[in-house]
Amino acid sequence: MRLTLSLPVLVVLLAVVLEGPAPAQAAPNIQDKLKEFGSTVEEKFLAVVDHIKKSELPEKTWSWISDTFSKAKDKLKTTFS
Repeated sequence: MRLTLSLPVLVVLLAVVLEGPAPAQAAPNIQDKLKEFGSTVEEKFLAVVDHIKKSELPEKTWSWISDTFSKAKDKLKTTFS
């Protein structure tokens, strides 16, 4: 009777020991790491936005869209006129 009660207790004890530290014990400074990650992402995002503003990409894209729209508009006028 003793053996049947002590085996489950040993299994539970072994599972608790092998589980490792709780997340709160393993990384107590998780807020600092999240703040650092957030500021890093913010810096990279602002750098990308600044690079796009300085590049000619928006201007080229707008001119391409305008040209394509004008061509389509002219094509519709000639087709249905």
